Amino acid sequence: MTETVQNPSATGAQAMTLAERLREVSLSGHGRGDEWGSSEEAAEPQYSTAYLRGGLNRAGVAAQVAQHFLMYEALEAATLAHRERLGEDFVLWMPELHRLESLRNDAQYWMGDNWENEVRTRYATPGIMRYVERLNGVAATSYPHFVAHHYTRYLADLSGGLMIAKMFRRSYEMAGSEGTTFYDFPDIEDPRAWKDRYRSLLDTMEFSEQEKDAMVEEVALAYQLNNEAGSDLEARFAEYKA
Repeated sequence: MTETVQNPSATGAQAMTLAERLREVSLSGHGRGDEWGSSEEAAEPQYSTAYLRGGLNRAGVAAQVAQHFLMYEALEAATLAHRERLGEDFVLWMPELHRLESLRNDAQYWMGDNWENEVRTRYATPGIMRYVERLNGVAATSYPHFVAHHYTRYLADLSGGLMIAKMFRRSYEMAGSEGTTFYDFPDIEDPRAWKDRYRSLLDTMEFSEQEKDAMVEEVALAYQLNNEAGSDLEARFAEYKA
């Protein structure tokens, strides 16, 4: 009788739920260093540190808003495409998450009436456009890839949003939320409980093992692309510092 030898790493991956696998690769993505670059760079890159500590000028803050707008414009276009295709079966239609309208308001606050032109020209750096191209290339047409990006972007921003907003508003002495509404999720009262329900929902979705593997790889790629976009901001720090 021939003995079957199993790959331990593959066996371990199959024993984990989809949500557990995506969470593991997300933690690894954060663990490669800061959000803005690889582990070979400084532990606290100048741009992201200054962003939270009041060290950026108006253009520097606008650059982050612009990146978020371009990311979410592509992701939420894909969301609409899947809603049209799947109808009532589209379980990830979650308007409480949608960021595009808040980002339009934030962009108007930081850049003025010409904000859309600024976003698509001055702030459309190579790194963020690679991210957008990937979203446009796979998220609207491949449901597993869409889920991977939906999970990566929304859960990350929901997780860090309240903390970032609090630090940012305090550092820049902002009394209200104007200009930072991206970080507010007014229809989600308990983010922790909401994320738990989201992960439970992921585990009810029917994907093949091949599709799950592709989703894990896509989440890892999303973090890489996010880091590359952040590196563009770091490269322009001299222009953006207060």
